[in-house]
Amino acid sequence: MNLLRHITASSADLEVQKLIHSSLRTGRFIYRQTNLDSSRVFTIATIDCDGIEIPHPISDFLSEYRGNSMSMERERQAASLACQFLNYVRDMTISRNADFTQLVDQGLFGLNFIHGSRFLDHQDDQVNNRGERVKRDTVDRKEYILTNFYSFFQKKGVISQSLIIPTYHNEKGQLVEASPFKRKRSNAQKEPVRKDLRDFGENRQQILVEFIDTAKSMKWGKIIALGLATQGFGGVRRGEVVNLTIGSVMQIGKSLIVNVQDRQNHLFAHKKNTAKEQVKKKRKQDLLPSNYLINLYEEHLSWLKEYTREVKPLVKDALFINRFGRPLTGKSYEKMFKRIVERYLKVLLAQGRYNDYTFLTSKPFNTHTLRGVYTNICLDDLGMSERETANARGDADENTVAEYLEELTAKKKMERAIGQLTQAVIDAETSKDFIKKMNMKDMRL
Repeated sequence: MNLLRHITASSADLEVQKLIHSSLRTGRFIYRQTNLDSSRVFTIATIDCDGIEIPHPISDFLSEYRGNSMSMERERQAASLACQFLNYVRDMTISRNADFTQLVDQGLFGLNFIHGSRFLDHQDDQVNNRGERVKRDTVDRKEYILTNFYSFFQKKGVISQSLIIPTYHNEKGQLVEASPFKRKRSNAQKEPVRKDLRDFGENRQQILVEFIDTAKSMKWGKIIALGLATQGFGGVRRGEVVNLTIGSVMQIGKSLIVNVQDRQNHLFAHKKNTAKEQVKKKRKQDLLPSNYLINLYEEHLSWLKEYTREVKPLVKDALFINRFGRPLTGKSYEKMFKRIVERYLKVLLAQGRYNDYTFLTSKPFNTHTLRGVYTNICLDDLGMSERETANARGDADENTVAEYLEELTAKKKMERAIGQLTQAVIDAETSKDFIKKMNMKDMRL
């Protein structure tokens, strides 16, 4: 009898827990990747009392992150931040926090800067998987999106028009909005943001070839060796590389041309989230003419032909496939890339090339670095103009290339200044005896 009561009580407790869990989930914001007009987008939804996901009008905010110049990863980050913020506001309102009580009646219409500031303070206090406090620049990126969030809904008339979002002119003379939020984490604590490595230095072409050859020497690295070449000798992005098919690469004389198109539905229909397989701009991309690239292309096709005899490919015309025969994803591409980086850095150390090693480890080194290498090959090695380089990279405008040119020019000026200082020291050596004689003459006077 006691056992029966214990079981009944336990069952009742379980039902109560289910109800509590259901009530906690009800009204929460989530984001999902969906198909809209034959393209993939993110939408924001809320969960009703029956656990059904209901699309929310706040998804309109994500439209700001769509377009030819935007990547799907940026839209995903905006969707994630919006849900984090709205769920935080919801939880604080339910708990009747003093700063959020006005939202009980007003809802989103009552949002003020204090709510955004409290959310950012909360984010600043979080810790990562290693138990370390999150980096400030991580929250800085969230602050930037949250500023856009407030601005968007203020223009839509959802948030009060009396809130003033400050503006300023950036270095390009453009009027942009500044953050209206106040954070407890002072500017003095700000950690310097390390921009990604955007070049291989003066030996860029040699290092690029060596890097690709290192990939070819590795069992699984050879899968993406051709992909690395399209990036370093053509500026193709990671997502664009994995979207290539066998028929998308054409050989004309000593040149290769890749037809960059969005083939996600063809290659990655089995994936729910294709944030790392996005194509930013559809185009035909010329690679730098080279017998090296032609040979690399032929080697890859030969390897692919042999490999598909062992593994039945999921998509027959995929140019890059994994060991299971599925089209290679952007995430897998990145993993292989990191292993190749590790191997190549060991090669440099073994050769005693400490200057190259130091240069390559000075900043974060990722797949996008190769696009920067290609940019500097165009600007520095080939002497192409900003416009020509922008066209070669497949950019819509010259602004991004201008940043590379400014960085390259600054580096050259620094090198010239070092050379001038070295010569000045040499010249000064010849004057030492004269200066000593003058000093001795002064002492006799």
